[in-house]
Amino acid sequence: MYFNNELSNLKDHLLVTLQNNSDVERDRINFILWDLKFLDCFLHLKRLPFASECGMLEFSQKMIEIWKIQSHREPYDCPYWKEVIWKTKQEFRAEYSFPNTSLAANKVDDVSPKFVMEVIDVFVENLNVVVKINDPYSWLFVPEHKEQIEQVLKELKLLRFFVCFVSNKCIEPQYRHTTFYIHALIEASHIAMVVWLHLPVLNGIVNQYLAPSEVSRLRSDFMEMKIKSIQPDISRNNIYIDVLQALKSTIPQAQNKHAVESGIVETPTQNLTVGLSDQMVNLQEMLCFLRDNLIHLPILDLEFHLQDMDSVIVDAGLLIYSLYDIKGEKEDTVLDNMNRALGFDLPRNIEPIKAMVYLVMQKAFQSNLPRVHGLGYVDFLLKNLKDFQGRYSDSLAFLKNQLQVIQTKFESMQPFLKVVVEEPHNKLKTLNEDYATQIIRKAYEVEYVVDACINKEVPQWCIERWLLDIIEEITCIKAKIQEKNTVEDTMKSVIASSQLARTPRMNEEIVGFEDVIETLRKKLLNGTKGQDVISMHGMPGLGKTTLANRLYSDRSVVSQFDICAQCCVSQVYSYKDLLLALLRDAIGEGSVRTELHANELADMLRKTLLPRRYLILVDDVWENSVWDDLSGCFPDVNNRSRIILTTRHHEVAKYASVHSDPLHLRMFDEVESWKLLEKKVFGEESCSPLLRDIGQRIAKMCGQLPLSIVLVAGILSEMEKEVEYWEQVANNLGTHIHNDSRAVVDQSYHVLPCHLKSCFLYFGAFLEDRVIDISRLIRLWISESFVKSCEGRSLEDIAEGYLENLIGRNLVMVTQRDDSDGKVKACRLHDVLLDFCKERAAEENFLLWINRDQITKPSSCVYSHNQHAHLAFTDMKNLVEWSASCSRVGSVLFKNYDPYFAGRPLSSHAFSISRILLNFKFLKVLDLEHQVVIDSIPTELFYLRYISAHIEQNSIPSSISNLWNLETLILNRTSAATGKTLLLPSTVWDMVKLRHLHIPKFSPENKKALLKKSARLDDLETLFNPYFTRVEDAELMLRKTPNLRKLICEVQCLEYPHQYHVLNFPIRLEMLKLHQSNIFNPISFCISAPNLKYLELSGFYLDSQYLSETADHLKHLEVLKLYYVEFGDHREWKVSNGMFPQLKILKLKCVSLLKWIVADDAFPNLEQLVLRGCRHLMEIPSCFMDILSLQYIEVENCNESVVKSAMNIQETQVEDNQNTNFKLILIEIHLFYLFDMKGIESISTDMKEKKLTVTRDVDADEVQLVVEKLRNVAYADEVQLVVEKLRKRGML
Repeated sequence: MYFNNELSNLKDHLLVTLQNNSDVERDRINFILWDLKFLDCFLHLKRLPFASECGMLEFSQKMIEIWKIQSHREPYDCPYWKEVIWKTKQEFRAEYSFPNTSLAANKVDDVSPKFVMEVIDVFVENLNVVVKINDPYSWLFVPEHKEQIEQVLKELKLLRFFVCFVSNKCIEPQYRHTTFYIHALIEASHIAMVVWLHLPVLNGIVNQYLAPSEVSRLRSDFMEMKIKSIQPDISRNNIYIDVLQALKSTIPQAQNKHAVESGIVETPTQNLTVGLSDQMVNLQEMLCFLRDNLIHLPILDLEFHLQDMDSVIVDAGLLIYSLYDIKGEKEDTVLDNMNRALGFDLPRNIEPIKAMVYLVMQKAFQSNLPRVHGLGYVDFLLKNLKDFQGRYSDSLAFLKNQLQVIQTKFESMQPFLKVVVEEPHNKLKTLNEDYATQIIRKAYEVEYVVDACINKEVPQWCIERWLLDIIEEITCIKAKIQEKNTVEDTMKSVIASSQLARTPRMNEEIVGFEDVIETLRKKLLNGTKGQDVISMHGMPGLGKTTLANRLYSDRSVVSQFDICAQCCVSQVYSYKDLLLALLRDAIGEGSVRTELHANELADMLRKTLLPRRYLILVDDVWENSVWDDLSGCFPDVNNRSRIILTTRHHEVAKYASVHSDPLHLRMFDEVESWKLLEKKVFGEESCSPLLRDIGQRIAKMCGQLPLSIVLVAGILSEMEKEVEYWEQVANNLGTHIHNDSRAVVDQSYHVLPCHLKSCFLYFGAFLEDRVIDISRLIRLWISESFVKSCEGRSLEDIAEGYLENLIGRNLVMVTQRDDSDGKVKACRLHDVLLDFCKERAAEENFLLWINRDQITKPSSCVYSHNQHAHLAFTDMKNLVEWSASCSRVGSVLFKNYDPYFAGRPLSSHAFSISRILLNFKFLKVLDLEHQVVIDSIPTELFYLRYISAHIEQNSIPSSISNLWNLETLILNRTSAATGKTLLLPSTVWDMVKLRHLHIPKFSPENKKALLKKSARLDDLETLFNPYFTRVEDAELMLRKTPNLRKLICEVQCLEYPHQYHVLNFPIRLEMLKLHQSNIFNPISFCISAPNLKYLELSGFYLDSQYLSETADHLKHLEVLKLYYVEFGDHREWKVSNGMFPQLKILKLKCVSLLKWIVADDAFPNLEQLVLRGCRHLMEIPSCFMDILSLQYIEVENCNESVVKSAMNIQETQVEDNQNTNFKLILIEIHLFYLFDMKGIESISTDMKEKKLTVTRDVDADEVQLVVEKLRNVAYADEVQLVVEKLRKRGML
């Protein structure tokens, strides 16, 4: 609808007058627009006689004249103005009545359904405004009976759907259709007229003109009687019946026009008030289910079934509207008569409606499932089916037989799924994975149907039919597998699952760019005395970050700078996080004050860098504003400080440049391309001559882009080294991948085994340029059912195999490995790969990012992201908006936070996160990062398998046991709760599926209740931070966790008898950290853990006897760390022959050890020795000279004799034992310790860690540079003595 010229001019004049006066409220402007929209619609109906006969046109013209007069009055005269309008409409109300004119008299040939819908749309829009107004002073406020308006609003929408439905199904105009459109206009106009006549309502002033009783009667008359449901009488019923019968004859030829079918379904059922039989109640229920699920079907499925659905809808409408004509008659007689008259057999016609309802519900669910699945989902379902049948036996009683059959069917498919995982290169790979996907989809359906049955969300007849279909489909899948002999064929060549990661690990050494490296090195070491920015730019995948990191870690470069620091910016960044990253490198983690504001941190960084020569790496800069933020922190004092900057954009590189021109990083040449491909595929070996030609052709096809080459190498490294297989890769790559790394990523993804696809896409849930903790990643993978169980191996070990496989394919970059066992501790993804994961995951309905500036609204994709998908949020308001539309989402991953909510509980009514989360009824994973504090644990979400969040409370509710599926519970404490002991209810021990329980400093709430409980947590593998005050409490908890692998706990002065009590830890325990809260109290028990590999003791009083007895019980110990330990026996530690036979790493920090006596055969496999703050230790025992496995000694803040003994050990290891890999690190030592050290050949320093390294590489120039640098720092007098000593040795 558009305003006519007269109304448009009036509207503009009124708005200008009001807007120029600051005293005019916005509410008055809104009322003017609201009123004029109604008037405009009424005037558009002037062609129809009913508009004149009921007074609609006359009222509208008079009201326009009043508005014209009002437009020239003073705008601040609000009470008078409102009173005039009210009185005028009061007069109109007295004259108005429902149009009684015949429909035939109102017949107008050019009344189109489009016009009818436009009129109704305006009325609906205006009624929506009234419904939403809650301010009693608003001119649009309705004081009473708003629910009637809401009901009328709903019915107007339904009438609009009916008009749309009829118009979309009409092949050609017919008289009965025009009559229906006129009827719709009359009904809608009447409703609009009544509401328009009623507003505005006067508060107080009107009472002087009307008695209270008259006001009450007025409101009752117009709000309760005249605004009522569209409940047609007989003549109007005939209109609906006539139009539906006409449609019934034309449906087979009707064209599908994507009508919103769900809207029309509700129309015939809304106001059915006659008495109904059981069959009719069922019919109404079925139509409601049909309505609710039609909107969930994608367009293709909707079109496929549209003709059948139209027939069902028309038949249902005919049936129900016919029933309005039979009030007062006996129902059986009426139904017989109606069936004969309409040719309508109720029992027979309900069956196709049932079939359609079921089909639509099933399709709505299936069509929106994610297309990438975790093969571990069947494991999860089988466990839950048993639990469901036990917990909800009454609700599921009628399904008992079907569920048992389904359980048996799925169990029989487990060997096949195992084969799919263990033999991804089988010739039937594609077929196997297709069958596996079908099986997982059936598992999703079973879970949904069972839950719908428990919660009575789906009718029983539908559930029974659905489960029978599932049984039939699983049987069919199994038959196809057996027909193709898939299991038998693949089982013959099944490889051990341990070979999943058979690709050899490659180091991250760079290949190529030698000329570029040399050019950049010269710019860093030479050039201007002032500060300079060495910037590199180029397309993604060229290797900018790898090249920058090589220069940043180049020893010949780093040795010339006092401070080295780096940060990675990325597209979305936090200024404060960048400053913290730089400060951590510049002054050390322990000296950084994270509570400071960004401006204070920037000032601290600037002052830290001011007197020093620094090297800064700023990686992945996207905008000039980043450089504006950071450049002020980098002072220029003409000391040759340098900054390395990488970016994709030339404009950014140019903007940040100072003296040196930006370097545009070139592409690889053909030689470099082949060299990199060969290195990544064959490692230190050479390529076979048979593969060289095809290999060089593939390298050339990669478009000289290093990232593409590395990814293709990942594909080749997983294949047989045969020409025919490499030819297949070349053919698949085609010629389109030049300068397009996305195409190569797509190919790498395509060849992934199906069990790795979900794991890889899940990386899309992490933020750009973030280092990912492997333990956390694996826990999430397991909770998401990505990991398929394998007898004899833990899920964690299997998941590590998956990760190593992805690393071997060059899809994941390792950033940190464990020193002792080489396992990956941290990783990250290249930006190109991360972008691919996010985009592909969204396409597969697997993962959707809801960002702060998300354009898509929840209502626009209510169901497309409501099925077993994963949602990642970056803003709390987005979480609130989407929660109501995503009830079936499986994971909520909160990756950022609004500063308002940081560190405080979300306990207000508007943002109570536990209340919000209840909308996600199928939630399995809840991962809240960045200190999002939950007000309470959502114990109603019993599907939850993983929770990670912050809490303020000092206790956990006993209802936590309702989360009977929970496997991982990680609750961090806010700063306000830090240090307080959290009470853990005894009901936690009923949560038998728990695998990981991480809560800082917790203690059982009721130890007596815990003692009485027979339940054990047999699946628990990691337990972090229980707090014990008695040995008996520790023993009790250890008995209830017999399969622990990792334990971190705090103890307080555990009393026990005089002799040491042996505390038996679980036999599978591999890592143990014990911390004493009251420092230097004796430890009162001896540790017995036969498979323990890692032991950390902190804050205890120890002696040689204790350590000897402990060593007898720890034959497999590989890592021993003693922190803040007080030694007894005159501060002496005696290590006997054969003690700690498997120990690889020994770290002593701040121990009171004075004398250390080590037998010759002790520590036979030691690789690393670290001594920090051992100021009383006299020396390192000489036997360490003869330990052939020793590779590394680090000494920090120890006395001179310790440093000297370390140097002697180094000399023997290097010169006598020819241990060329041996390395000695000296940190924060006084320089005069170097006076009498023999064998000094070169010195280098790392001032960011205050580290001085002594090696066997002779380079007098390097020593000179180091000494000159040391002159600029502390200990100036000591430096001079060092210089003299070095000169005597001929080194200067």
